[in-house]
Amino acid sequence: MSYIDSRNSMLREVHSIYSNDISDFICGLSNLTDLDRINEISKNNGVELSRFNTFPYRYTRLDHSVGVAIILEHFGKSRKNIAQAIFHEVNKPAFAFSADYLKKYFKIENFIEPSIFEKIVGSDFLFEQTFKDEISLKDISSFKRFYLGFSDFPKLSASNLEYILTNGYGTMICDSKEIADLYNNLYIEKNEIHEEEFAFTDLGLAKRFFKLSLEIGKKNRSYEAKITKQLISDVLMLMVRRELIELKDLYNKSDIELIKIGMDSSDKRIQEGWAEVQDLHHVYTKFTPTNDVMKYCVKVDEKSLYVDPLVKTKMGTYRLSEIDSSVEHDIEFYKATDTDMYMYIDYELWNIKGRSFLFHKFNIIS
Repeated sequence: MSYIDSRNSMLREVHSIYSNDISDFICGLSNLTDLDRINEISKNNGVELSRFNTFPYRYTRLDHSVGVAIILEHFGKSRKNIAQAIFHEVNKPAFAFSADYLKKYFKIENFIEPSIFEKIVGSDFLFEQTFKDEISLKDISSFKRFYLGFSDFPKLSASNLEYILTNGYGTMICDSKEIADLYNNLYIEKNEIHEEEFAFTDLGLAKRFFKLSLEIGKKNRSYEAKITKQLISDVLMLMVRRELIELKDLYNKSDIELIKIGMDSSDKRIQEGWAEVQDLHHVYTKFTPTNDVMKYCVKVDEKSLYVDPLVKTKMGTYRLSEIDSSVEHDIEFYKATDTDMYMYIDYELWNIKGRSFLFHKFNIIS
């Protein structure tokens, strides 16, 4: 079955808002077997594996990449840009939050992540396809220099737009009509540093999108999301320590493959760890680490995701926060109120000769 035909109902609905007609070019690229791995890697870093209602749906890095490609095609961008979008996450690791954590935990300073270029060159089929369509490897691997396609928050690139809209629909913060209203109000504008960026023509819709981005950002750094991502990280860390996997395996395998390796191992703690991830449904918080050795207790910092969109006015085009003081206040309040307490659950990850894992504190930017 093709990728397009295998999409779940949520993705079909959202993609149909981005465009009524998905080109054969996108359909063909999305079917490359070399992209199968990122179709089994969560865009939300595995949070959906838990029983929390944070991001309770399947949304993969390939889903996201295809969505970005459809958006760019809809707005008239070139085949080169569309191909860049399809491949822009091909080098991403499984459980990306965990990959960053493991590198810091094991103090691996000389690990070089594979680039998009290396992933494509390493695949005969992808290599052949890029030349067949007269698109260079350099073009495809330079997606981060294509600012309308990819930029950091709080700018509104196609990548940030797709992430916010899909999660907005998936979490039922917005229905399909509201997603369509937001999307259809967009146009391409030059921002304050003369880069192309999406902008709104309607002030009310710009503010609604800003509020939506805050809601998604809050979910991403919620205690429920952070405890899930951190527990996954610690189970993977145990798998590395037991030499079941190496760090490089996160870049060559999918989420599902790594879970299977752990579940098929003879290590009961690893098996129980993955079972606990999938049973997570409650998290407790404290200002200080718990003294109970039978509790899994962690503290994790996450980055703040939000979009401060451009909006067209009679006087010109401005950031929403420049013309609406309440937006500037909301941004500062959001940044200042991080979920920074210690989190714990009724679970003990390690207990070796009566000595239990107590807690750790780690700063992660995923």
